[in-house]
Amino acid sequence: MSAIAVLALLVHAAGTFARPQLLVTGPTRTAASGMTVLEVRGAPADAAWAQLTTYVPSGYTIGLGQPVGTRIGSVSAQAQLLGSGTNAAATGVVLVADPDDAAVRQVAARCTRSPTHAGVWLLRLSVTSQTLEVPVYVDPTTGAEAGFGSAKLVLCLAQPYAKGLPGYAPLGTKISDLRTTLSAGVFTNPLFAGSHVWRTLVAPWSTSGATQNATATVETQGLVGVPSSLSLKAKFTTTRGPLKVKNSVLLSWTLLENLRGVSGATISFFATDRSAGAGRTRASGAFARRIRLARRTTLRATATVPTREAPCVNPLPSSVAPAGCVSATRAGYRLRSRSIVVTPKAR
Repeated sequence: MSAIAVLALLVHAAGTFARPQLLVTGPTRTAASGMTVLEVRGAPADAAWAQLTTYVPSGYTIGLGQPVGTRIGSVSAQAQLLGSGTNAAATGVVLVADPDDAAVRQVAARCTRSPTHAGVWLLRLSVTSQTLEVPVYVDPTTGAEAGFGSAKLVLCLAQPYAKGLPGYAPLGTKISDLRTTLSAGVFTNPLFAGSHVWRTLVAPWSTSGATQNATATVETQGLVGVPSSLSLKAKFTTTRGPLKVKNSVLLSWTLLENLRGVSGATISFFATDRSAGAGRTRASGAFARRIRLARRTTLRATATVPTREAPCVNPLPSSVAPAGCVSATRAGYRLRSRSIVVTPKAR
């Protein structure tokens, strides 16, 4: 391949996206608060992210007002260090930031263009020997944005392309995968069942690092069904013969998400903590298996729900996401059923 062709590919990669994904997991019950994970996945060839704007679905509540410096979660990322041409893993914490901090206000002036916010969080990442601090501005939505969600999280990243320009990321750090885990109390699920649509707008830097490339902004969606549940029932059967009694139990599970069956999930079931088999749910979310029973046994099961692709739901208008909605994803998760104790009959 010629040098001109290679350069053309690099320029193309610096201005577009492959297909970023948003994956959201959290507590499975309505009105529950627990650990919530927001992950934006990209590709190393993607343009560097300048701004991630995540719209929180209506019905969720956000806990704000913690003292400055409070740790409210953790963060991990995959990074390319453009300054040295190497890759690195980054880890860190999520803190409540001081909204009056000079650095926080400086980034806000460039990124959100608003001096005040309902809350500010700080992702403090360690990348090799450097610390990368990324502010997240939290606000209720107003006006036309209220139709996208009840609140928004605006995450502003420094540019990794031009060392001589303001706001250069240490080591030319370019994030291509960002996983934020927020503690219980930060988000609380809606009171009602539903399939809730989280939306993230991914806006890239231009190849010069001087401005955002607004026309390349894409939307990616994370779909969350609440509540999710795995029910277990056991129907005991005894067959009496002339010499002995045979006991068996018919186990049946139903996996529901937003009160609808989930197909293709793996059900692993256990008898007194030993594996007793596995299978997959049908379209109704049901799965059944009969097992022999020789002694008093504690039965339980776990469901492993895979990550699933879906069509985009009511994509945002082109005035907001000029490059369109590129993905909608239901993140995978695991559920555990209640335990049932069954005792065979001797005669």
